[in-house]
Amino acid sequence: MSKLKKRKRNIVIAFIFFILSFAILGILFIDQNFIFHQPKIEVENIILPLNKDEVDPKLVEIQKLYEENNDLIGWLKIEDTKIDYPVMFTRGEDYYLRRDFYKKKSTAGSLFIDKYQDMSPKDINILIHGHNMNNGTMFHDLLNYKKKAYYEAHKNIIYYTLEEKQEYEIIAVFLSKVYNVSDTDFKYYKFYGKQEEDSYKNYIENIKKLSLYDIKTTAIYPEELITLSTCEYSEKDGRLVVVAKRVS
Repeated sequence: MSKLKKRKRNIVIAFIFFILSFAILGILFIDQNFIFHQPKIEVENIILPLNKDEVDPKLVEIQKLYEENNDLIGWLKIEDTKIDYPVMFTRGEDYYLRRDFYKKKSTAGSLFIDKYQDMSPKDINILIHGHNMNNGTMFHDLLNYKKKAYYEAHKNIIYYTLEEKQEYEIIAVFLSKVYNVSDTDFKYYKFYGKQEEDSYKNYIENIKKLSLYDIKTTAIYPEELITLSTCEYSEKDGRLVVVAKRVS
C-alpha cells in the first residue's frame, strides 16, 4: 500500500474516532444535565394508589383465618393487655362458650358475640362475651378497669371486622349481674343490635350512672357502640362491663 493511501486511511480513522468521541461526550453531557437540572419531586406530596402491599396485614390474617372457620366475624385487641383474640358468632347458640377457634372443647372458650344479635349493618351496639380466666387469658384483663388509672392508660379498643379496622373509646366501666327474667333492674345485656333513639339514650344514662368512676367522654345517638362483658365474682352471677363508642 502506498504512503498516500495509508495517510488517507489514517485520516478517515481519526475522523471517525473524533466523531464517536464527540457523540459520546454529548450524550454524557445531556445525561448529566438531565439528572442535575430536573425539578425536585416532593415525595410527601405524591398520593400513590392503594395496592396489596398497603393493606393492613391484620386484615389479611383475619381473612385467611375466615377461610378456616366461617364463624369468625372479627378480631378484638386492647393494646398492652392480653386481649388480642378472634371474635366468633353463631346466631341462636353459645357454641363458642366452651370451644376454641378450631371448634375443639376448651374451658377458656372464645370471645363471641351475643347469640341474639342480627349482625346487620344497622346494629348500633355489638355485645361481646368472654370468660374471666384465672390464668389471665381471654377477658380477665377487663377486671383491671376497676381502677381509673388503668382506664386512663387503656382508653381505646381496636376491633377488626372482616373488612376494616375500627377504633373505640371507652365511655363507661361498671358492675352488674344477670337478673331474673321478672326483675325490673337495668339489663345491659338486652341492649344490642338495632336500637331506637329513646332506648339508646336510656342505655347511655344507665351505664353512666353505674360507672365506677367519672368518664367525661360520652356517646350520642346514633354513634356505634361496643360492649364487652365478663364474669365478676363479688356477687352471684356478677358481671364487669366495659362500653366504648366508635371514634374511627
